[in-house]
Amino acid sequence: MARPKGDSSITQGRRREILTAAFEVFSKNGYRSGSLSQISEIVGISEAGILHHFKTKANLLIEVLRYHDERATEAMGQQRTNGLNFVQAWLDLVQYNISVPGMVEMYCIVSAEATSPAHPAHNYFIQRYENVIDFAIEAMVHIEADGHMRAELDPEDLGRALVALSDGLQVQWLLDRKWDMVEEHKSFFRRILTDSANKEVGNLLAAKKLK
Repeated sequence: MARPKGDSSITQGRRREILTAAFEVFSKNGYRSGSLSQISEIVGISEAGILHHFKTKANLLIEVLRYHDERATEAMGQQRTNGLNFVQAWLDLVQYNISVPGMVEMYCIVSAEATSPAHPAHNYFIQRYENVIDFAIEAMVHIEADGHMRAELDPEDLGRALVALSDGLQVQWLLDRKWDMVEEHKSFFRRILTDSANKEVGNLLAAKKLK
């Protein structure tokens, strides 16, 4: 006789609890120093119980990172590469990151650790940066094609610059929370957009606040 399967909703709920606890541990201590025993203490299950759901510590880390990526995508909305809507969506993403400082800390810590080819998240971050940079470049190409970009600026350079700016500002913000990451990003966009585009972005942001 086949063994009865467990309640999938309970299993998913337990996985989410483990992911949340792992995020807390990894964000404070990094991947290498963060232990399964620390995670098990928070969740209230054994290390074997954690491995039952995620098989290895490395798999758990990757799932935590992917979970954050999904939440970040949700924060940006559906029309994130559609002309100037990308600007609003990117600012929404920055605002979301401000609301989850622990996750920002984890990314900064783990991405630095993952520069080592032996790190389990090494390939994840290589692929993620390729995707994010391609995504930003595509958005800049849209903005240029719509006539919203100042003359003699290169969309590819701007896409890479935006990703680098965001990463650098996150580190500075973690060191001093007085930094306003949203305003710093607005300043970047103001410098690359035409006057009429900046006015349109201002209208988009004002309309969003009124909702």
